[in-house]
Amino acid sequence: MGKQRNNMLSRASRSVPSTHQHTNVHGVREQTWPGTAMGIGLFIGMFSLFTVAPWTLIDVPLLFRVFLVMCFAGNLLPYLRSGLWLGMERLEWFLFNLLAVGPIGTSVLLWANFFVHGTPIVTTHDVGIVDTNGTLITYNFKDNYLEGFPFARSTYKDLVGPVGRTIEITEAQGLFGYPVVLKKEVIL
Repeated sequence: MGKQRNNMLSRASRSVPSTHQHTNVHGVREQTWPGTAMGIGLFIGMFSLFTVAPWTLIDVPLLFRVFLVMCFAGNLLPYLRSGLWLGMERLEWFLFNLLAVGPIGTSVLLWANFFVHGTPIVTTHDVGIVDTNGTLITYNFKDNYLEGFPFARSTYKDLVGPVGRTIEITEAQGLFGYPVVLKKEVIL
């Protein structure tokens, strides 16, 4: 074995690197826009649920399935190419799809179906029974029109003048094939 010295002179002669020992880790970044998008997505979803969803004649279980597909379709994408590329952690990516992509995507589909429609068809229906529950008035027609869609037959008390015996309903075929109620008008 050769001579080995442990003196101060030999220690000082070694070169000291000018950078830190550890390299920077690139990947998840701290950002606030996903949380903001999740909050906005919840409000857009709730707004659409109370405005356009009752006017769209679609079964509730089918609408719920469309919502679930919109929520979880983004999770089928590879995380490294989608979530990590956007700078999100795995849980944040899951919640982003659940709370932002799902409600906003479903709302866009509902509003597109409502605004892009075919020729309006006006029909007249006789009212059989008028149910009053809290702030809602629900019309039950004698010909059982819109029987499976109680929200499309309902309206707020504040928006209705006198309750008539006949209602004129304007309906059209939406963009995706689901009918939408465009207008309900009481005929005295």
